[in-house]
Amino acid sequence: MIDALLGGTRSMRESGTAYLPQHQAEEREDYDYRLSRAILHNYFKGTVRHLAGKIFAKEPVLQNDVPPQIREFCEDLDMQGSHLAIMAPDALRGSLSKGIHYLLVEYPRTDGIRTLADERASGARPYVVSLPAESVIGVRLSPDGRTIIQARIRENATVPDGAYGETTAERVRVLSPGAYEVWERVRKGQTEEWAMVENGTTSLPRVPLVPLYGERTGAFLCRPPLLDLAYMNVAYWQDYSDYANAITVASFPILAASGWKPEEDPKVVLSPFRFLSMTDPGGKFYYLEHAGTAINAGRTRLQDLKVDMAMEGLQFQMPRATGSDVTATESEISNANSTSDLRRMSIGVKDALENVLQIMAEWIGLKDGGSIQLQGAFSMPGESAEDIKSLMQMQMGGIITKKTLLAEAVRRGLLPEEFDAEAELEMVDSEGPDLTEPAA
Repeated sequence: MIDALLGGTRSMRESGTAYLPQHQAEEREDYDYRLSRAILHNYFKGTVRHLAGKIFAKEPVLQNDVPPQIREFCEDLDMQGSHLAIMAPDALRGSLSKGIHYLLVEYPRTDGIRTLADERASGARPYVVSLPAESVIGVRLSPDGRTIIQARIRENATVPDGAYGETTAERVRVLSPGAYEVWERVRKGQTEEWAMVENGTTSLPRVPLVPLYGERTGAFLCRPPLLDLAYMNVAYWQDYSDYANAITVASFPILAASGWKPEEDPKVVLSPFRFLSMTDPGGKFYYLEHAGTAINAGRTRLQDLKVDMAMEGLQFQMPRATGSDVTATESEISNANSTSDLRRMSIGVKDALENVLQIMAEWIGLKDGGSIQLQGAFSMPGESAEDIKSLMQMQMGGIITKKTLLAEAVRRGLLPEEFDAEAELEMVDSEGPDLTEPAA
């Protein structure tokens, strides 16, 4: 479901009845027409980007204890031009979407290189591979649960096929402390089996896989933190389709007739240059028009869903009381009395990135990779938090509308600027939902 939402309108349409059910007695041709006109208002993807942007509101700062070599690596973290400030937000968006994302610190093969000088001359250096949740098949931990003793990673490799062609080989990389294996699915006759195509040893005494959690439920276990928002967005996709279809039906009056006899009367042709007639003196032509009373209910339902989805994202920035299990590191970052879910998540991001720096340092024989400072807007200021709490109480008491509440949240910078607050404030009955794809 989350993959479909992240893929946008086209992906949701390709999912068909999985997320847009076919109504009872709805002909397939009618359903296909309705599906082809459905538009996804991607509040899920927009919220993921907004929250990640809050944590990385400013570029992460490498502290003075980061060695010069590591600083240089961070300029091109994946050896494909990605700066730390680019790769880190991308990884965070993955963990916000699916609950977990991985950063794998790799080192190129150095077969035939014998000295450190030769190694440096070859350009060999550690680099980082960003892995989505589904790439990691499984992880085995030591009995105490603190050390990775095996990780299995799914990867696809492009290999030559004949003189000019290429094909994709399905592979699994198996990592263990100080060693690795690469297995490939190969066809032998009419059957397929796995064969080892590469193996070797490394100088690193641990598995260089770093998890970045969105919402951790255990070691390498997670829950997508915005899962409820994803379900709401799918509901909006479905309701919007019904609403747009209702407008289509209501916009086309149907010509009807009483007393018209197809065997005797002229064929009915609708044209400004023709007239209608029939032999029955009491017969008549008339239009049947949809009353449209249900359209208002559909519009109200869409507006309520928009508010609910916005509030889901807002909750991440609301301060929450800290408990006795708060770590010393978190206490330093949090304010005096409370911290937001987004601030808690930023601590995990900081730890994961520093772990990456440490592994890169170990690859090149250094003891310490240094530390990072995040300069994000992790939660709303205390005064704004109290204001929002008061406004929420006023809304719940019926003193102000939900739309006014959201407008105040936008004004305080708690919701993205592209959120259409003016449209939300429109109170006229004739207002409908935005029919355009919202800006990403």
